[in-house]
Formats: sequence, structure tokens, C-alpha cells
Amino acid sequence: MDNLARFFIGKGEVHDKPFSDAWKEKEPYIASKSLTDAVNTALYLSRPLLLEGDPGCGKTRLAYAVAYELGYPLYTCYLRSTSRAQDLLYDYDALGRLYDIQEGKTARELIQALERPTSKAIERPTKAALSRQKYVTLGELGEAIKQSQNDIPSVVLIDEIDKADIDFPNDLLLELDRLQFQVKEVPEMKFDALKGKTRKERRDFLPLIIITSNREKELPKPFLRRCLYYYIEFPDRNILREILRSHFQPKLTTLFEVAVKQFWELRGVLKSWDKIPGTSEFLDWVRMLERDEQINKVTAKELENTRPVNLPHLETLVKTLRDRDALKNLRIKNG
Repeated sequence: MDNLARFFIGKGEVHDKPFSDAWKEKEPYIASKSLTDAVNTALYLSRPLLLEGDPGCGKTRLAYAVAYELGYPLYTCYLRSTSRAQDLLYDYDALGRLYDIQEGKTARELIQALERPTSKAIERPTKAALSRQKYVTLGELGEAIKQSQNDIPSVVLIDEIDKADIDFPNDLLLELDRLQFQVKEVPEMKFDALKGKTRKERRDFLPLIIITSNREKELPKPFLRRCLYYYIEFPDRNILREILRSHFQPKLTTLFEVAVKQFWELRGVLKSWDKIPGTSEFLDWVRMLERDEQINKVTAKELENTRPVNLPHLETLVKTLRDRDALKNLRIKNG
């Protein structure tokens, strides 16, 4: 099975071994050849792929598109400032277990067992009462490693790693290198994606790790060294048209063509944006224009004759007060 040969975003291949819990929702994602090559390289080398780019450029949605195209399960990890690498592997509910004990469940089960005549009757409830496994919940990365141990590959999205604590990337790197873990509270619970083999030997069953960053903080160099890196550039006009076509309809109307032109001009109106409108904002804006056209509120000609600073539904495109005020000043300055 050659992942490199069988992954091409947008080709819509049906893979020969679909998995029962594979991601089944098609993502209308348009990827450049260089981005497709980067994903294929990550698959072949079994290395994490770090994606950067402006917010809204499609970093997160790529994982959904790849999971669908490959026919793999998808596991998503959305990080916070308090996230720890171990949280991605598993969580142990120690408080829940303590609560159960305090409620007397364990004591009652043991007493009932001791009152039964056979040792077999004692053994069953004792194990159930003292079992800690029911207090273990695997995290998204933990589930992916478990799946790999069962020879099922997957896609793991680790979203916005720059939000996490400064030590998180290096701690995560250790777990990604190992691709194995043991639940320390339940030593018999062990999971190993490599199964004692090399990455090359297990390549077709290891999870594809896609990590995104908005560059809110610099990532450690050891972490960067172990990842593949790709910066998603903002698409040009032709790609924007393809994106519209994939989301709306096979053939673009005049309104959509004008929307691409006006959006492109709006991005160039300010010399410096706090938050320059991205692809996701563009799609929201076009959805509103499509609705307006359907209710005869706007036409392609009216939109074309509108100055970029006066475009309708700017609330979908302009996301900071400073950018809004800058556009307002331009509006006043130019009359």
C-alpha cells in the first residue's frame, strides 16, 4: 500500500480499504500541488506536518480534507493555554474514583462478595470494584495510537499549538517520537503504534500528524527540526475562483466574479491590517452576497460600482476596531 501514490487532494479516489470510522464528510478544499506534495512527504517520512499561515487560510480544514481523501479516521485536538502533552494521550479521573469509594460502592460490593459462599463469587466483584480502567479516558492522540496498534491509520489534528504553554511543543515531541504510552495509574494499559518495528516498517499504519500555528509565539527549534514545515500563502485570484466553485456551484455567476475582484481590491486598500480578511471571511461574505442577490437586494453591476470601503456586509470581512476605523477614515477622506 503506497500512501504517496494514492493521496491527491481533490481527485476523489475511492481507497481500497475504507475504515469503519473513517471521516465521511467531504471537505471542498482546493490545495496547491506544493501543499499536496508536503502532505505526501509527511505520510512517506512519518513526520508531523507543521502548517502556518494567516488565520482563516485553511490550515485546520486541511486535516478534514486529508482524512476524507485517504478514508482515515480523524482525531482533533484543540489546544488551550493549560493543555499538557499527556492530556492528548489520556485522562485519569482520580476524583471520580475517590468519589465512588467515598460513596461506599467499593465497600458494599466487597461485603456482598464476602457473604457469598464461593471464592469465584468473591473474585468477580472485587475486580470490578477495584478496577481503575473505567476511570481512564483516552485522548485524541491516545485513540490514534491505539488505532495504529490495531493497524488502522488515522489523521490527527493538533490545532493552534502556539496557544499552549512554552514547554508543550517539546513535551509533545517526546510523545510523537515514541508513539507509545502506558497509563501509569493502570500499568496493564499499554499502547504502542510501532509494535517494536521501525517507522518505515509501520509507515502505512501510523497516524498522520497535522499541527497548526498562528505564530502567536515562537516554537522551540528542536521541535521545528523534527517537523516538516509548510506556509499556506493566501490564494491568488484564480485559486479564489476555484475555491468559490468548490463551495457554491460548478459555474461561477457574474456576481461571484465581481466578488473576487472587489475582495482582492479591499485587501489592498490598507497598507497594514490588524487582521487582513482571509479565505474563511471571503466565503462568509460571498454567502451573504448570494442571499442578497436572491432577494433582489444587490446585483453584480451594483457590487462592481461600489467602492471597496463601502462594500456591503463588511462585518464579515473586517474583524478589528482599528481596521474598521481605518476604512472609515478612508471613506471620509475620499468623500
